[in-house]
Amino acid sequence: MRLSKIIENIDLQGVYCYDNVEVGNITIDSRDVGVDSLYIALKGSQSDGHSYIGDAVNNGAAAIMCETHVQGLKVPQLIVSDTRKALSIACGNFFDNPADKMTTIAVVGTNGKTTTSYLIAGIANEGGVKCGLIGTMYYSDGEHTYPASLTTPDPWQLNKLMKEMYDKGCRAVVMEVSAHAIYLKKTANILFDIGVFTNISQDHLDFFKTMEEYAQVKESFFTSKQCRCAVINSDDELGIKLNNELNIDKVTYGLSNPADIFAIEYNSLYNDYIVNDIDDIFEVKSNLYGKFNVSNTLAAIAVADKMGISRKDIARALARLPAPEGRFNVYESGGVKYVIDFAHTPDGLRNLLIACAELGDNITVLFGCGGDRDKLKRPLMGAIAAELSDKVIITSDNPRSERREDIIAQILQGIAKDCEHKAVVIADRREAIDYACKTAVKGDIVILAGKGSENYIDEKGVKSHYSDYEQLLESLSKNEHIR
Repeated sequence: MRLSKIIENIDLQGVYCYDNVEVGNITIDSRDVGVDSLYIALKGSQSDGHSYIGDAVNNGAAAIMCETHVQGLKVPQLIVSDTRKALSIACGNFFDNPADKMTTIAVVGTNGKTTTSYLIAGIANEGGVKCGLIGTMYYSDGEHTYPASLTTPDPWQLNKLMKEMYDKGCRAVVMEVSAHAIYLKKTANILFDIGVFTNISQDHLDFFKTMEEYAQVKESFFTSKQCRCAVINSDDELGIKLNNELNIDKVTYGLSNPADIFAIEYNSLYNDYIVNDIDDIFEVKSNLYGKFNVSNTLAAIAVADKMGISRKDIARALARLPAPEGRFNVYESGGVKYVIDFAHTPDGLRNLLIACAELGDNITVLFGCGGDRDKLKRPLMGAIAAELSDKVIITSDNPRSERREDIIAQILQGIAKDCEHKAVVIADRREAIDYACKTAVKGDIVILAGKGSENYIDEKGVKSHYSDYEQLLESLSKNEHIR
């Protein structure tokens, strides 16, 4: 593709040595540069891509895009004020802007993004709209699924994925848009047809430093008008603020506060309820447990409405869709219910424990916290676990570069003196699950929280295969239980 096409709709501040060269690749890594590459220099927290412009040219770059003019370059040099935004636009142009050809849905929030996206894609496909999905669990082109590298891929991969989806017949795509992706402008080239706001609670403060900054980034997706229509959770404080302030097309959903779409007579234990959808009432039978999943389902229904999918197709899809892998999956063995869930934030853990209280009385929760991530949430999760369960097994999650023992010690700081008797520390997650299965008795609820469908443990720079589900089966087998 010619450079002139790649730079369409990019606000250029300066152009030097321009030549309408052929571009076959766009990269932000000077080591990946080839003779037909456009190298775009990004300023990161650890290094500045502008320092590697010389390397990119030496490796044969066809053109350079940067924020500061570099003297003496003999290849086209394009100056922009924001290379991150320009990268997204350039990648969209390179792949012929596939987002413009499909109905695009962004799901933004701390918790519920994965489940809500999964439900939206499932309903859309049931309603005859082939829908791709990009999220934490996997990427799907409507026919096949692929392992996810990032919740929201970088612009090159993101636009490549969407082009492949369109070429395979997808006419809609739903994606989880993380706070990091918003901050790094990964989707700056896309004006989404629908933006969903699920909720906000503490997470990622290792990156954003304060809840105020974190909230502002989430909010900015909507206030900067990156979507034509907003679907907003009216039970969330930031959701209420967005509903009051946004002047775009919007619809609200909720369970506690007034909303356009809400549920009545809901029994989250049996997953059936009546939906009042802007005064159109219909019955829903779902396979997803928990009040928070009722909320996720209402969000998906609101999106389906905007897509023109019939109530009949919505209800049929929700009745057929199984729970997403690693999201409130319930298994029973020997009279004990085992729950595997991805909950890894204070609010997520609280919602999970409240939901599990409906399954039985005696609750054991097993969890850890990830290393090199928000440390402030560790004692908060310890406090919540001790408050809402009968036994707490504290173990490892993905320690990354931190010591397991240090992370566990910070979790323990949140457990009050009068709850210390509830806590058991077993740093090895496999051994912890063995212990949980061995000590569980009929009627107990055992929750394995934090990893969900993840299939690895990340420790000391090495990702080794691991699955809570596989370990649960192995531990049950050892204890002569049959699922």
